[in-house]
Amino acid sequence: MDENKIIEFHPKVSVVCAWYNRADYICDTIDSLLAQDFDSFEVIVINDGSSDPRVREILNSYSDARLRVVHQENAGLTTTLVRAVNLSRAPFVAIQGAGDISYPTRLKKQFEAFERHPEIAIVGCYYDVVDLNGGSKKKVTLTAPPVGALRKMRFSHGELMYRKEVYDNVGGYREIFDVGQGSDLWMRMLRKNRAFVVCSPLYQQRVFEDGVSNNYSKLAARSIMSAVRVENEKIYRKCGVDYIEQFGLASVAILSSRFRVKLQVAMAQSYLMLNKKTSGFHGLETGFVVKFLMGLIYFYRIFSRAKHKGGAR
Repeated sequence: MDENKIIEFHPKVSVVCAWYNRADYICDTIDSLLAQDFDSFEVIVINDGSSDPRVREILNSYSDARLRVVHQENAGLTTTLVRAVNLSRAPFVAIQGAGDISYPTRLKKQFEAFERHPEIAIVGCYYDVVDLNGGSKKKVTLTAPPVGALRKMRFSHGELMYRKEVYDNVGGYREIFDVGQGSDLWMRMLRKNRAFVVCSPLYQQRVFEDGVSNNYSKLAARSIMSAVRVENEKIYRKCGVDYIEQFGLASVAILSSRFRVKLQVAMAQSYLMLNKKTSGFHGLETGFVVKFLMGLIYFYRIFSRAKHKGGAR
């Protein structure tokens, strides 16, 4: 691609996508984006160190000037999304899930929603869910979460478009969240801003065997990190201090003492054992933060029991 064209081009929307393996579905996703009924957009795809060499080969086979491909060593979803958004040049950023499909009018309708409603920060849409394993399909309809929403935001992730200025103002994706990074971002974006939902299906989310919804361990980790973000947000709204923003990983030590976090850890452990995937926190296949959090609570329990026994004497 000509470097001068890159500098001169000022797209209205930047589509960002973090890609890891799923080589058989690259063309489905990329072709759906390049076929959009919209006149000004760029697509940024970052190959996050895929172990399948076909990913690099297929991505490099495209020559469309609207597509920018970056290859990197594996860094994880959150870090890769942060990099992709940082590379974007448009005032609006659309997320795209790897292997999913954007219907032809997606970008146009979401961009038009922003133009009609300058006060909104996030635009979602109805979307279809297709299970590639079982072949089932369902349509998801939803309403926009209210300003100040903490839970039950029902957004999936890949179907969303953000106002980049608001994304930057709240600090973007936080890398402490290996899972649940989207919910943490939307919650902060909705502190003072509104969301909007286009009431027609504009996106197809595909359920893959390697996806979060089919991984008990990742589902358990997401539930724990959801409790962490909610408890952190409660403290922020009460005291004006965002522990995660101020203290990073050290905030986990503080938040691990909150009842809701401890309860969610216990529930996650039970969930994993019931599903015969692992037992206890040692087998939880997640990022360092969740392992650290579960370890803190595990030793906190041991200490509490020892202290209780000592007092009983």
